[in-house]
Amino acid sequence: MNVDPSVSASCDFSIETLSDPDCFLELKDDWQQLSSDTHAGGALPLPLTLAWMISWWSGFSNGARLRLTIIRQYGRIIAIAPLAAVQDQYRQISIRKIKFLSNGHSPFCDILFAPEVEHGMRKNIMRELIKHLDCDLIELRGLKDRGSTHQLLSEVAQSMGIRVAVNPALSTPVVDTNGDWDTFLAEKSKKFRQRVRSATNRFERSGAKIEQTTIQSGDDFIVEEMITVSSQSWKRSLGADLSSRENSVRFLKSLFDQLGPSQSVSVWMARTDTGEPIAFELHLLWGGVSYPIRADFNEQYRKLSPGFIAELNALRSLFEQVDATTYYSCADDYQYLTHWTDTYAQHVTVELFKPGLKGFLLYSLEYRLIPVLRGIRSVFRKETDSERKTSRPSKVA
Repeated sequence: MNVDPSVSASCDFSIETLSDPDCFLELKDDWQQLSSDTHAGGALPLPLTLAWMISWWSGFSNGARLRLTIIRQYGRIIAIAPLAAVQDQYRQISIRKIKFLSNGHSPFCDILFAPEVEHGMRKNIMRELIKHLDCDLIELRGLKDRGSTHQLLSEVAQSMGIRVAVNPALSTPVVDTNGDWDTFLAEKSKKFRQRVRSATNRFERSGAKIEQTTIQSGDDFIVEEMITVSSQSWKRSLGADLSSRENSVRFLKSLFDQLGPSQSVSVWMARTDTGEPIAFELHLLWGGVSYPIRADFNEQYRKLSPGFIAELNALRSLFEQVDATTYYSCADDYQYLTHWTDTYAQHVTVELFKPGLKGFLLYSLEYRLIPVLRGIRSVFRKETDSERKTSRPSKVA
């Protein structure tokens, strides 16, 4: 543990940096008392829970150094920044980077505060936190666009003269599942409703079925079936299937072990008439929000649309559950998801370039020089295309 004494001298809080992964479990009670504005509701969103962070670290630490940053006031934890330090490349320049404990498997992330911590105190904490982090770049991926943390960072960094860049991250489709399924489906386009009927009839005529199973732990047999289905999907050629990604499997199995006892993990498995698994939709239900964090289908059965049918059944079931209020797709704005909703959760990646020559050069390269070069290249290409068109010989009748 590393405590920053300079903070205690000037503020009524202290900052600690924890680097031992065993510290996660020691924080269990304190972690549950914190909150975020990433989603409405009383429960901390699943991707910000201790269970998620423990599982993420077990799967994706990959040589990163844990920098779990704890803010205490009179001995009590009032904020946690789930961070890691990595050596990285930025435009082929070696840098020291501080980042969230998140990646493509994480739909969002945030800095957590005790609910009673007021805005002024949060600003002071954010200011001292930025000073405390020893790196060239702080990269916070998946913050809620215009959420409290995003606004605080921008406000504080500007007052400190720190260069900040904000880039779009996931634009995630979200479905309100409080209503009635038939009413919800009736509001969709006629063409899409016909697709639903056609795909459902084709699937059922083949003798295929959908089964819903609650996963109790990472050792459940159905987990191996999911890995098998994934290995037969189109993702295999990209090396993105579960059988090719041991780190993803470790992450998922750890989550199942953490959340299984609470009956939070469900998988909808599509099977042929012989029982062969051919598609699955994996959902984690937490605080009324259902997170579909993985889905795959066997490419050989594409004509049966088993992945679509699995998703259809999983989504429909949420409308029938009293404790389910939201389907949070965990994906970007993919075209197939636009059929379900026009409501989106917008996220951003905030980059803070620490003061000094290296930070100045990194920011200037990425957000000053490269945009100019891109503009010059675009003009050059337009002029070249125009010259080619005018230099072509005209056709003679």
